[in-house]
Amino acid sequence: MKVIKIHHPMADSLQFSEPIVLAMGFFDGIHLGHQQVIQTAVDRAKQLGIKSAVLTYDHHPQIVYNRLNDHDRRYLTLPEQKLQLLEKLGVDQVFIINYSYAFQDQTPAEFIQNYLVRFKAQVVVAGFDHTYGEKHIATMDRLPEYSQGQFEIITVPKLQQQSQKVSSTAIKAALDNGNVTVVNEMLGRNFATKGTVVHGEQVGRTIGYPTINVDHDPLQWLPTIGIYVVKVKVGDAWYQGMASIGKNVTFYSNHPITVEVNLLDFNRNVYGEVVTVEWLKYLHDEEKFDGIDELIEQLQIDEQDTRQFFKQNEN
Repeated sequence: MKVIKIHHPMADSLQFSEPIVLAMGFFDGIHLGHQQVIQTAVDRAKQLGIKSAVLTYDHHPQIVYNRLNDHDRRYLTLPEQKLQLLEKLGVDQVFIINYSYAFQDQTPAEFIQNYLVRFKAQVVVAGFDHTYGEKHIATMDRLPEYSQGQFEIITVPKLQQQSQKVSSTAIKAALDNGNVTVVNEMLGRNFATKGTVVHGEQVGRTIGYPTINVDHDPLQWLPTIGIYVVKVKVGDAWYQGMASIGKNVTFYSNHPITVEVNLLDFNRNVYGEVVTVEWLKYLHDEEKFDGIDELIEQLQIDEQDTRQFFKQNEN
């Protein structure tokens, strides 16, 4: 898959000669709704015998409009994972545009000429609520008016699950509530994060539950504080585990939030390994215990629940 990074205004040296079917969107999360848009473009490209492409952006477009707090600046899929998912969906090339004030200040007609026409788009595909500039005027409903028949337009309708719209916003809200089950349903896969195993306080090993501390990119959206059933990929192998996102409140009064995973039936030194964590089920909130014995008792219950989950979900 070819990746082309673009700064606005696009350099004259960038020339495109092959026709494409172009899917537009920020696509944070690549959830089932996004997949429907992208798959529509890939399928249409195959029908026409031309390449499929995605137009996306290097950061939240909201950065141009609003001052985002540290929480809202995070992403469901960081750039590397997003590109991997797009490639799995069969996309031939990706245009990553730096979303700046100058870029968003284009009129719809300018955007079409500067990008869609210049990309040689024969077909443009996007979700029903996609905008490509000022949200009140740069709508999919008005794209035919601005494009003047220069390309075919396919608008993909809203996707709902249990009467709720599948969206990045809904997924983020579910993560903030610890509802990873709903998140995975909306994604059509398990929510996954990637991080490096680093040294922690090493308290777990003293009580029979050693953990790996997974240091995540600060821009990675994580589930809320709590205890979870997870799978962790170390090298080429997957391991079952139970994860804690929390502040180690039993031992510390003002500890930063960390991600610690106890891998079942695992006893290896993996410091420095880059691991993938798949979040499968929320068990309960982080608890503060009066002593070590209470903590160990809860860890034993969590281990039983975790093993039972995997027994019931062997596939």
